[in-house]
Amino acid sequence: MKIIEKLSTYAALIGVIGAIGGGFYTWGQFNSRLDAIENKKPVNLKPLHEKDKALTQQFDEVLLYANEYKVDLIDRIAKVEEKIIPVDLTLVFKEIGKVKESVAMLSVPDEVDLSPIYKEIGKVREQIAMLPEPANLKPLLESLTKLEEYAWELEEDIEELSKQTAIVSKENELQDIQIQEIKKKANNPLNSFNN
Repeated sequence: MKIIEKLSTYAALIGVIGAIGGGFYTWGQFNSRLDAIENKKPVNLKPLHEKDKALTQQFDEVLLYANEYKVDLIDRIAKVEEKIIPVDLTLVFKEIGKVKESVAMLSVPDEVDLSPIYKEIGKVREQIAMLPEPANLKPLLESLTKLEEYAWELEEDIEELSKQTAIVSKENELQDIQIQEIKKKANNPLNSFNN
């Protein structure tokens, strides 16, 4: 049994010596690799630093331009928004519908010159004035007055309708301008800097 104990002691001693030797060997390999790395020339990063400076400067210029463009665009939008006067047109459209129905029922052309009607009314009045006194003209005069009032109302409705049409036309022009500006903004390649 003593032989086995001695052999196991020798084996343990050889193992310890081998481990210590392996550690020294690995330490030597590590130092030789480190020496090889230290002996190499360092990488010249100066061109990369210069390129980085140039790209940073270009990026700053683009950002500055984009910011100026954004400020200009914001100012232009603000000016347009100042010109926009919010108007509730629901009542106007209802009235336009009523007038359209009335005009459609009368089948009056778009541009009506009512001066001949007024002349005819004047002629009828003159003829009435020349009639003898005993005739009962009251119903005829009332009908004539109603006809005259209706002609005035029709003229006012046509005038109001043309004004409202002009307003809607101007609003459409303004909306077209806004749509064009939005399209330009959407197609701007620098728009990604604004987000």
